Amino acid sequence: MWYQQKRSAGVPVRGVELQAAAEKFAQCFGRTDFKASTGWLFRFRNRHAIGNRKVCGEQILSSASENVEPFRQKLSMIIKEEKLHLAQLYSGDETDLFWKSMPENSQASRKDICLPGRKINKERLSALLCANADGTHKLKSIIIGKSKLPKSVKEDTSTLPVIYKPSKDVWFTRELFSEWFFQNFVPEVRHFQLNVLRFHEEDVRALLLLDNSPAHPSAESLTSEDGRIKCIFFPHNTSNLIQPMNQGVMLSCKRLYRWKQLEESLVIFEESDEEQGKGEKGVSKIKIYNIKSAIFNWAKSWDEVKQITIANAWENLLYKKEPEYDFQSLEDGDYREILEKCGELETKLDDDRVWLNGDDEEKGCPPKTKGWITKEVAQKGGGAEKQTPEFKLSAVRESLDYLLDFVDATPEFQRFHFTLKEMQQEIVKKQFQSRICSRIGSFLKTRPHNIKDSFNMPSTSGSSN
Repeated sequence: MWYQQKRSAGVPVRGVELQAAAEKFAQCFGRTDFKASTGWLFRFRNRHAIGNRKVCGEQILSSASENVEPFRQKLSMIIKEEKLHLAQLYSGDETDLFWKSMPENSQASRKDICLPGRKINKERLSALLCANADGTHKLKSIIIGKSKLPKSVKEDTSTLPVIYKPSKDVWFTRELFSEWFFQNFVPEVRHFQLNVLRFHEEDVRALLLLDNSPAHPSAESLTSEDGRIKCIFFPHNTSNLIQPMNQGVMLSCKRLYRWKQLEESLVIFEESDEEQGKGEKGVSKIKIYNIKSAIFNWAKSWDEVKQITIANAWENLLYKKEPEYDFQSLEDGDYREILEKCGELETKLDDDRVWLNGDDEEKGCPPKTKGWITKEVAQKGGGAEKQTPEFKLSAVRESLDYLLDFVDATPEFQRFHFTLKEMQQEIVKKQFQSRICSRIGSFLKTRPHNIKDSFNMPSTSGSSN
């Protein structure tokens, strides 16, 4: 009733507001033990056919739920006709990732906002996740970034744990998606079924379920040469209701990513640290967190999404069952704990919830059409990447020496001794090489001198000494 009143009045209602309202109503009814958890929010939205993305994006209309059952029947018929196994059903979905954002009112964000010309960080990547229905095959995630290859990523892109593609709009295009389908999806699916499932060549087939998005080519063009690997689109405005990736899979990956981001970005202050310097330390730590860290953390997060999480996400679509959501250690309160341990006492639970769900629920934002994204990118300016900071080898070696002393004195960390020792030896080699090059350069450098200081030249008059 409360939600319907708000929507009738044209008021956008985000997940954080639904959670806050539910907890308030629970208190009114004397339910002090009720917690509007992430799992509760997902179940509530599914039960009442409420989309889990921002209202100004893909709106869930009353007619959308009517299209769900016909699609289920169509999918069931295809599965029977093609004799598809669960492992041959795939779902893929794209999402935004504000890879560097932090909760509002954290010490670093308050300090960062106070700096001239600084705003809350909205640096964005786009990502695609794809997996099969029983969770046995998770494909390599694809990341869309603005630059061709960030300077912080020195490796060849083929060695990265993700597929990295540049796009000026930082979003998927039909060309990029088609390239991914034929160069990555089809070969990976074939390899998995032939080498892992041990299927015969004639039994290799797959059906990929996708949102009805302008970034996707037609279903006819997304078909393998032999016609056995093909696509089907969800009806308009139904993906938030039955798209498996939106039934806890994408959220789990993002929550795991945020956890890793916090571990790298937050400064754990000691009692001796002065209050005044905490903000500066927090900002400097966040600045060090770069796109390379984001890419590796995203890949690790996707790797850690549980098989059961993916399998459960298909329950609603295939069996009309409400999925069981496993968000253990990924609830809002768990992030509240780590923030408090790092001295972030000013942030509130609502701030944390907005941050955790911010990729999907930005306040008052228009739909992210291609034109809108282009405008957004243009407003942000050229976006040339900052130069990689130069490190003084002597300072690096000093830090390694200090770290080795700590490892040797702490039994639970002694397993890292040899790794650090190897790194120390490599730094020493690099120091020697740098010093030799410096001496050679110094020797070869032309020095200004007076002609009188030179060795004696033969006399031009022909006289001899």
